This record gives sequence, structure tokens and C-alpha cells, in this order.
Amino acid sequence: MESYDVVIIGAGHNGLVCASYLLKAGYTVLLLEARSVPGGAATTEEALPGEATGFKFNLCAIDHEFIHLGPVVEELELQKYGLEYLFCDPVVFCPHPDGKYFLGHRSVEKTCAEIARYSDRDAKKYAEFNDYWQRVTQAIAPFFNAPPQSVIDILGNYRLENLRSALSVVGGVNKALDWIRNMITSPEDILNEWFDSEFLKAPLARLAAELGTPPSQKTTAIGAMMMSLRHHPGMARPKGGTGALTQALLKLVKSKGGVVLCEQPVQKVLIDDNCRAVGVKVLGGKEYRANKGVISNIDAQRLFLQMIDSSALDSVDPNLEERIKRRIVNNNETILKIDCALSEVPRFEAFNHQDEYLI
Repeated sequence: MESYDVVIIGAGHNGLVCASYLLKAGYTVLLLEARSVPGGAATTEEALPGEATGFKFNLCAIDHEFIHLGPVVEELELQKYGLEYLFCDPVVFCPHPDGKYFLGHRSVEKTCAEIARYSDRDAKKYAEFNDYWQRVTQAIAPFFNAPPQSVIDILGNYRLENLRSALSVVGGVNKALDWIRNMITSPEDILNEWFDSEFLKAPLARLAAELGTPPSQKTTAIGAMMMSLRHHPGMARPKGGTGALTQALLKLVKSKGGVVLCEQPVQKVLIDDNCRAVGVKVLGGKEYRANKGVISNIDAQRLFLQMIDSSALDSVDPNLEERIKRRIVNNNETILKIDCALSEVPRFEAFNHQDEYLI
């Protein structure tokens, strides 16, 4: 049986990042990917070789924002492995049937000037809206650099700027209550509270849905921050497509001795008598030993309900299986993205057929 310190189920971009840190720390790592290509939601592929030869599509992720709130790109020195981020400006273009359009720039001031063409009030409110969500972003950014549930590590990441932002959002009874109220409402409610114009609310609501929930869903108001992230830290795309991030991570992993095997779907996590994960079995029956542990880059339901025996789960926590079975993990929605192979760039009548909106 082949043996590694750590076996990672799935070679998506999160699994590759995890492997990179482990390899830099001196561990041996194996990643097992079910698909024919690694990268998960971060791939660029020639998806229609017959109908659109030579066209490559970002099948899932396109715009990279959250990654710039954390230290991953810098700490792993991914630029050494070919990753180059191109920051977009403009960042949003949304034409409307009535001839109006929303053109969002990286600059808040330029964006407000675009909005003011139709509504001075909404332009003023937009500046305040962005300021609020920028402070929210600064307040929660330390969570992106710490292990989940590690209070000490999270608090250790707070700098003076983060603390000031947090206090400006939740400091005092009135602000704290307002924050709680905002968080239990929906992005749609938040946008209706701030703005009058549909040409502005529509693209902001669409961006909020990138969290995977409809803009009308309560308790997901944090989605209203998505446009603010496009101002700072900014919206970037890897040169060569989203898959360039995966390719840089693969180069790093392989340079450190990591092993990535594709078309190797994991069927079972091997558990010893002490209820410790000691390896995995893939389709076809081959087993791989994990001396230190097994890490999952897939969802909890597939991991615990399909790959681990019920008896092992019961030994760890008698309520774990039932809790995971009944836990709602989605809202029966999905994000629809249409990719088109075009003979030329589109030019919109509402924008006088210019192409400066291209990002």
C-alpha cells in the first residue's frame, strides 16, 4: 500500500492550497481527484472542442475577490509559478431595456458619477453604502486568515484598522442592534432600504446571488457586500483564465514532491479501531495509507454519509450522522452562467455601441 503523511480527497483549488502549505511544512501529500482534470471550480477548459474549437471557458469561477482578503497568493509566492492577476476596471456593466445602464468602476468616485447621470440621491447613498460594507469587510477579514473556531488565532489577526472598523459597525447598543437587524434580513431588503433606482439595484442584487442564495433570502444580507469588494480589494482575473490559478498551484505542489492523481474517485475512508482515519480506498479497490490523517476537499454529506461507515460515526458522536442527514446544505437554487463563442465583442445601443465597458 502506498503511504503518505496526508491524503487529500479532491484536488480542487482549496485542496491544492492545503497541500501546498503541508508540503512547505515538510509533509508528504497525495491528492486524489475524481475528474480527469484538477482544479474543481477553478478550471479553464476547451469545453466545446467540436462546436467552438479553440475557445476556452471558465466553467465556474471567473472573478477572484475573496482570495485577496487573505495571504495565500503572497505566502505561497504563486507569482513564481506563473500566476499573474489582472485587476479589472470597469468591474460591472449592466444595460437595461429602458436605455439606462450601470457601469461600475474600481473607483467609488467614478461609479458615483455614473449613477448620478440618473439619480443624484442614489449616487450619494451609494458612497455611504460602500463605506459601510468596506468597514464590514475590514471587521471580518481576520476570519479569513485563521483556522475555523480558533478564537485565539482570529483575535490575533485583528489589527488597529480591523478593530476600528468592527467598532464602527457594532460599537454601542444602537449600532449592534442595527447590525443584527441587517444580518437577519435579505440583500433585496437592504438594497430597497438604500436605493430607489432599479438600474442600480438589479446588478447589486445579481452580485449578492453569487453567494449561492437568492437575493430575497433572509439571513444572507452579507451578500450585499459583493459590489463593495470590487472596489477594494478589487476584482481580478488570472491571466490565461481561472485555470491559471490551478496551474500555478499544481506547479508548486509538484515542485515540492506532492502527488496528484486524477480519475481516482475515493469510495471509502479507512478507519482504524481507534476511530482514526488512516487511509482511503478508490474506485477499483486500490488503497492509500495516510500516516498523519485524511483531509476532505469535498462536502460533509458525501464524506460522512457515503465514505465512512455508520458504526465509525456513532463511535465518535452518536448524533453526528443524524445531524448531517438533516442539515440543510442548499436552498434548491443554482447559478446559471451562459458562455458564448462570439465572432466579435458585443456593442450595446445604450452605450452608443462603444466597448469601454469591457472588463
